[in-house]
Amino acid sequence: MHESETVKSYYDNAPEAEWKRLEGFRFEFEITSRMMARFVKPGARILDIGGGPGRYSLYFAARGHDVTLVDLSDGNVAFAKNKAAELGLALRAYQCDARDLSRLELENGYDCVLVMGPLYHLFEEGERERVIREAKSRLAPDGVLFASFITLYGGLNYYLSDCPEQIVHESAMDFFERMAEEKTWHGKAFTLANFVDCGEIEPFFARLGFEKLCLFGQEGVTATRLTDIERAPEEVRRFYLDLSLKLCDKRAYAAYSSHMMYVGRKLTDDQW
Repeated sequence: MHESETVKSYYDNAPEAEWKRLEGFRFEFEITSRMMARFVKPGARILDIGGGPGRYSLYFAARGHDVTLVDLSDGNVAFAKNKAAELGLALRAYQCDARDLSRLELENGYDCVLVMGPLYHLFEEGERERVIREAKSRLAPDGVLFASFITLYGGLNYYLSDCPEQIVHESAMDFFERMAEEKTWHGKAFTLANFVDCGEIEPFFARLGFEKLCLFGQEGVTATRLTDIERAPEEVRRFYLDLSLKLCDKRAYAAYSSHMMYVGRKLTDDQW
């Protein structure tokens, strides 16, 4: 079974859980949405590839953008459509594999393309490249790509934040060897997942024809104590949010996040 089939089954059975993961005051969502807004022009046409149950699609639709969502999971697509109807928002949503969108009648020339899920789950670099080439082909000249990764730090941060004593029972101890080697690891986590070394991110997009605009940690500086901070009084949460927004794009603090987002401008053929 290809990992995509396992991942599809996981999300088909859990669209509401994925929606609730970013519900309320969640640092990942609060930081990511604010950072993305810096690069999204008013009235933008947005394609959200691997958009899950629609958390970011609906965020941007609510702010007047023209949004199309595509996801591997039928369950996620149905959830996103229902949530859009519930909220009175316009959203086009389709089921499709991010590696090949050719069967969909999508327009090209999107101002922004989001890839915030597919790169979590594709083990082969060639398949991750295929997704980004597909996304790039849909972007307008000078269009902006937003792409997310789970970092190697993310696996360790989970233990530091939620259950430090359980680390001695981790079955995939090779994960920590890969951290020491600064090499990407993939295997069974919450589902089949790919954890990248942050040093691989910028070169990956550079060779695919993008100019980096920003690279930031989506949890800011909170991931190692994320559970406690998100439960803290509002004054404390706001302090950490403000601090995270100041520091999240500083390379020195990347290890404090479990997800990284690359923001890049599409280069034309004569620019790279």
